[in-house]
Amino acid sequence: MINTPILKKYVTLYCCLIQDHTYMRKHLFIFLLPILFQGCNDGDLIVTNFDFEDAQLQRCGDITNSVFFKINPQVNESISLNIPTTQELFTETGTQTFNLSTTGSIVNYRGFDDSVTSSYFCNPIPPTSPAVVLEYIGTSGEARLISETTLDDFDGIDFVNSDELSQEGFGDFDGDGIPNYHDFDDDGDNVVTSQEIGDDPLNPRDTDLDGVPDYLDTDDDNDGVLTINEDIDQNLNPADDIATPGGLPNYLDPNLAISVTIEAYKEHVYNTTSDGTIIIDNLVLVSTQEQIIIETYTLGVIEQIRNETITLTPEF
Repeated sequence: MINTPILKKYVTLYCCLIQDHTYMRKHLFIFLLPILFQGCNDGDLIVTNFDFEDAQLQRCGDITNSVFFKINPQVNESISLNIPTTQELFTETGTQTFNLSTTGSIVNYRGFDDSVTSSYFCNPIPPTSPAVVLEYIGTSGEARLISETTLDDFDGIDFVNSDELSQEGFGDFDGDGIPNYHDFDDDGDNVVTSQEIGDDPLNPRDTDLDGVPDYLDTDDDNDGVLTINEDIDQNLNPADDIATPGGLPNYLDPNLAISVTIEAYKEHVYNTTSDGTIIIDNLVLVSTQEQIIIETYTLGVIEQIRNETITLTPEF
């Protein structure tokens, strides 16, 4: 069993010289020499490198058919993993597994007669050139897609590995279904956290000095009216409601307690990025000439394989 991610297999033909001191044997050797070399040249010399250590893992396809591939331009070789699936890939931290076969998710090693580029894998119909001169197909094994996913609300507060409601972790202070660490309005008052913390995230602003920072205070000025309801124009943004020209927004002015009823959250925005690693276990590669078994093969890593801005509106 071969258990290294870089396999090098060289098949080299050796022809032995026959040394003889008699005239008859010398002439017999000369007579047989063309036949010997004809036998030596019967069939192609197979050279298979499987050397993709320095190659970049790339991806093509869409949400239902992803192709991951590497190209070694030095020897015109490629290795690819095709995964036809309706699953969203690399969306959250964890591992997704796919069984390999010749009809579903499949691994291909190919050697070409000329240089090959990403367009070979990224076109809906692969080009006819360069031509495939050697191919190994993965008949079995398992592909592991490992994701390290980060969600960020860009509110300036560092993530804390905690379930405490008042910390920037997995707790959900306002109960809107979005954990604090990627909720850009932690207290659900429709004023975003990045605006409520002030200039120093380590010492967040506390307008009414009640010991609760504004970004976790549902009544920031302690005037008896919830901040979310000091939204006079009802545009889901209390920060732009200023009754006194040049003064503070109503939600920060304890001398103003004008209230309306608001029963909706503003649209939320956060960013998600994922780094993806692909590892193939117990891979069996078969060609017309031979079978190769690889216990563990790291296909590669793609940093920020996903980088998306998510928008959603929580239910009130």
